[in-house]
Amino acid sequence: MVPQPRVQVVKQHLITPSEPTPIHQKRVKLSDWDVVMFKSYTPLLLFYPNKDNTPNFMDTPTLKSALAKVLVSFYPLAGRLLDIGNGRDVIECTDTGVLFEEAVYNDRLERFRAKGYLPTQIDYHHMFPVHFYSSPDDPLLAIRLIRFTDGGVALAIMMLHKIADTYSTSLFLDCWAKTARGVDYTKPSFKRDLVKCPDNTVIGPESLEHYRQEHQTTTHNRSRSLLDTHIKLQPTNIVKPPPLKSVLLEFYSDGLQACKKDAHTPEMIQAKQWLSTKDALFAMLLRALARSRHVDDDEEIKWVVSVNGRSRMKNSKEMNFYFGNWMMQVVTRTLGITKNSLEKTSLVDTACNFRQMMANLKASVFHGLSQLYTTHEDMTVHYLSYQPNTPTHHTVSDVSMLPFWRLDFGFGGPDRTRGYITFGGNGCLVLFGRSENTKGPIYDIQLQMDEQSMRKFIEDPDIVKYTHAVIY
Repeated sequence: MVPQPRVQVVKQHLITPSEPTPIHQKRVKLSDWDVVMFKSYTPLLLFYPNKDNTPNFMDTPTLKSALAKVLVSFYPLAGRLLDIGNGRDVIECTDTGVLFEEAVYNDRLERFRAKGYLPTQIDYHHMFPVHFYSSPDDPLLAIRLIRFTDGGVALAIMMLHKIADTYSTSLFLDCWAKTARGVDYTKPSFKRDLVKCPDNTVIGPESLEHYRQEHQTTTHNRSRSLLDTHIKLQPTNIVKPPPLKSVLLEFYSDGLQACKKDAHTPEMIQAKQWLSTKDALFAMLLRALARSRHVDDDEEIKWVVSVNGRSRMKNSKEMNFYFGNWMMQVVTRTLGITKNSLEKTSLVDTACNFRQMMANLKASVFHGLSQLYTTHEDMTVHYLSYQPNTPTHHTVSDVSMLPFWRLDFGFGGPDRTRGYITFGGNGCLVLFGRSENTKGPIYDIQLQMDEQSMRKFIEDPDIVKYTHAVIY
């Protein structure tokens, strides 16, 4: 007898806006920041344990009805991409619908909750309704509602990165949850002029540096990249990637405060030159990661940190409700360190360097990149170049400021939020925020790395000293 899969889809729907989209809103342009983005889905998992055995917990009719209503404001999500040439797409607001699936998971959610919802314990891959964007008929947003045998629920969300960053995904989910509770929300803005560069924009050296790092700049380079990829895919050249390990680091307020204290000298404290908790935390993590990697002592290990452009544009309140790409993988800050330099520097030095690097990023860098995107009519020359993580290249996504813990559909907020790290995930780190009845900030860090490096990392003295728990 063939064993039944743990995740079984029982129903599938296309949810359309509860009101037809008006004719004058039938096509939505994408900004240049959207156009250069990958046609891939951004995954998100929200876990809702049913601790009190509430009847009709996270009931489907409530979620579907609220989704149809909120799509009136978020009408482009029910549309489909249309290729208009020169590397550009637009959203045809056809009201085709958002993919919404109902599924069951043949296990108890509580069992996974006790183990931190690790992807090695729970079947992340089969929890998502889609994985790859491969056709103009594919949805821009796909959601799967998964019920566990003990009444717990998970929401698996896939948002197409071409149309929205993680901030925008959070904005949509917040409005959907408020609609389910009958609470008013501020409507999103699709005005692309909000991210348009000013007429007097000057393309500075920092914008050029970021552009070269993140984009394919010439046909020669693009052809060479394709050739290199072809060579690597030949059977005689295939190198099996190392097995990857996922862990969760839990940081409570006492450990975070201790880390922050150690990132200050007595002189800094006396002069009230304060670094933030995150400055200290990221500096500590970078140093621990560098010590764990199997590289030469003088080889630079880079940490690429995503930055939210909205936080750099304080002059526009409307940017808080802008829906599109204005963060994540486009403008990043690179901080390098070697094992040799670790012996000559302290946590204080690294934290100060991190603080300065992030503080120096101005809106002018974003505007400079926007200006560069206008230099070619064919936008394919501006497409981002994907660089998978390696022992010397890590990517960091800080989504702790996005209030996923407040996504209450009328049954309480989620217990935890998780991402799904797949291809190129050897050195991928995501920082999630939590809201619990304890004093001070609480963070979850989801980290994926090769097993050999991970063993060294979780035994690092600083990781042992500052973390509340390491779950693996």
